[in-house]
Amino acid sequence: MNKYQKGFTLIELVTVIILLGVLSAFAISRFPSKQSYSTHIISNQIIASARLAQQTALARSSIDVLDHTVLTISGTANFWNLVVSDRNPIYSAQVDRGSEQVRFGTDLSASCSALAAAPLSITFNGEGNRIPAQSLRVCIDSVTDVELCLSPSGYIYDGSCIP
Repeated sequence: MNKYQKGFTLIELVTVIILLGVLSAFAISRFPSKQSYSTHIISNQIIASARLAQQTALARSSIDVLDHTVLTISGTANFWNLVVSDRNPIYSAQVDRGSEQVRFGTDLSASCSALAAAPLSITFNGEGNRIPAQSLRVCIDSVTDVELCLSPSGYIYDGSCIP
């Protein structure tokens, strides 16, 4: 028979449980708020819709050179509506609005709150370029502002426009 028993004492188990409680309380406070999630969801949806509109314009250029593809961003009381269309709607998405404002403009140095509010229409020609050919700044005005840039070549990315 073995004189010493193997295992953990009650004090060791209680100490581990207390440490796990303290660590989990700290970890939960590090999670971002719902507000920052919804801001990034809107940002990602605008990027995806703009890239789809550009790709659609490129794909349809062989059919009709004069045909343009348009991304329209508009808001209702509860949702942001994103619609990609040429002559007919191709794709539409609804994103919860929350308290965010979508603002846009060609002034690359103005603050987000100084830009015009949605609705916004972005037009792409058959080569996938933005009409008119200038940078467009899109801001999601929230607790944490997110800035997007749509270059004259039609490419949209997360970040500030370079003048």
